[in-house]
Parts: sequence; structure tokens; C-alpha cells
Amino acid sequence: IRSVEFAGKYKVPLRVLSSFTPWDIDIDEEAKSGTLITFEEDVKMEQAVVSGIAFNRDEAKISVLGVPDTPGIAYQILGAVADANIEVDVIIQNISQGGKTDFSFTVNRNDYARTVDLLKEKVLPALGAAEIVGDTKICKVSIVGIGMRSHVGVASKMFRVLSEEGINIQMISTSEIKTSVVIDEKYMELAVRALHKAFDLDQAQA
Repeated sequence: IRSVEFAGKYKVPLRVLSSFTPWDIDIDEEAKSGTLITFEEDVKMEQAVVSGIAFNRDEAKISVLGVPDTPGIAYQILGAVADANIEVDVIIQNISQGGKTDFSFTVNRNDYARTVDLLKEKVLPALGAAEIVGDTKICKVSIVGIGMRSHVGVASKMFRVLSEEGINIQMISTSEIKTSVVIDEKYMELAVRALHKAFDLDQAQA
């Protein structure tokens, strides 16, 4: 363990061999044996906290309001949607109030009308939900970068930039290397430009 610590401190590659490896093993054979531990850093990867901005204006948001906040509610809503071969993207469930909650998700805009009809016909009566509302004038904007895995505050910076531009965030989705927000479609170009500038992507392409 100490040898690994010293190797890491001075960035020296270290090959760990089995204790059963002969002491007089051929050097070429040794190079193929055991485990090689390196401490090299990929400078480009470290610098590319956010490597790109993506957007999608072909989405629509659907909200099922006033559904019972009980186990399995997500399945009862999305199961019927999946059975109809409709792909769901961003999903959010609000905090329960009085035993009721609101459940929202996005689908491709081409599937919007079919999804709403399906929910009204099969899901709304079964759940006793209050109503179903939708919005086809939304878009999804995402920041993407492998470096996001090892840097904190990237998502909060994104939210701050959008806030400074007066852009309201309707939904949020995160993963290890991507943060996406759903916003009003009319702000898409403004959001993309602002984020592009905030994360120095102009300089990255220069």
C-alpha cells in the first residue's frame, strides 16, 4: 500500500504482480503480467467540465393533477403510456398535500394528443384524478460533459445563469454527465446562448 501511495505522489507508473510470480521472470513477460497502476491525468477531460449544450424543441409536457399519493401511482400512469409504445422523457412528482399530488412528464410532441386521450380514457377514471393539463410550447435544454462527474456546482451555475436571464425552470432532470431543464420554448435560443457563454464554450471552439 505504501508503494502505491509513493507512486501516486510522484506520478510513477506501478505494476503490481502476483506473489507467486517468479523473481527472475522475463522483462517482456513481466510487462504483460499483473496490474498496471497509472496516475496520468487527462488534461482535456479535466478541463471539459461542460463540453456542449443540447436542446430539443420536439417535446410536450403533460400533468396529471390531484392523483392519490399512494404506492404504485407512477406505474399506474406510466404503465399505460408504455403499453401504448409512447416514450417518456423527463418525469417529476410534486410533494403531497392532503393525500394528493401532481404527476408530470414529457413526451414527444407528436405523441402528445394520443397520450392525453389515453390518460383521459383509461387513467383519469381509474385514479380519480382531478384533471389532465398539457403544454406543447416547451423545450428541453441540457448541459453535457464528462467533467461534471468530478466537479460540484455545475448544475447550480446553470440554474443561476437561467435565473439571471429571467427564464423559469419547469422541470429538472440530472444524470452523472448531464443536467437538463424544461423551459418555455420561446426562451430556448436565449438559454442556449447564455449557457454557451457562461461555460466558455466559445473559447473551447476558438
